[in-house]
Amino acid sequence: MGMAKKGLFMAAAAGVAAATIWQAQPVTASRIAHAAGAEEPGVQQEGPGHGHHRPHMTKEDFEAYRLKKLQEMANYFGIPTEGKSAQQLKQELAAAKESNKEKWEAFKAEHRAKRLEHLQKLAEKHGIKTEGKTEEQLRDELMKAHGGKEKHHGKLREHGQEEKSEPKAEKPSISDAKPAPSEEKHTSS
Repeated sequence: MGMAKKGLFMAAAAGVAAATIWQAQPVTASRIAHAAGAEEPGVQQEGPGHGHHRPHMTKEDFEAYRLKKLQEMANYFGIPTEGKSAQQLKQELAAAKESNKEKWEAFKAEHRAKRLEHLQKLAEKHGIKTEGKTEEQLRDELMKAHGGKEKHHGKLREHGQEEKSEPKAEKPSISDAKPAPSEEKHTSS
């Protein structure tokens, strides 16, 4: 029995070591700089997974937007907001969510209902039928009607003005830069 347990332990240790090596990633200068930036308090990390979904906003605009949304949530839960930072509100809201899960679920349902109502108004404004459609279906149809994320960066325009779409000039590709085989200069030595 003792040898079987020891063999099993060794196999498990080897598996953990192999998994660790398999997942290891090379350290680059950008990763080191990224890690160094994470140590400084108040520095928001940039890069994949660390940005926000509102690229049209400056960092300051986004922080103000975030604080406003956190204050709205705090007001719903009866949490005083005067003089509190976004981080303080976030911590207090996390505690409130845990202590009052029913109220949190009600808040989320209310938020989804407001979002659906907003999308329905926009869809009706653009002649899209809304009856029986989900938030996702309406959002997708509005995106198609507006030309997708590429054209508007994910923001649906609420104003009645239609943007004039100008044909985009195609970017030259690498193949365009190379001369045709008949135009290539051949040097003979």
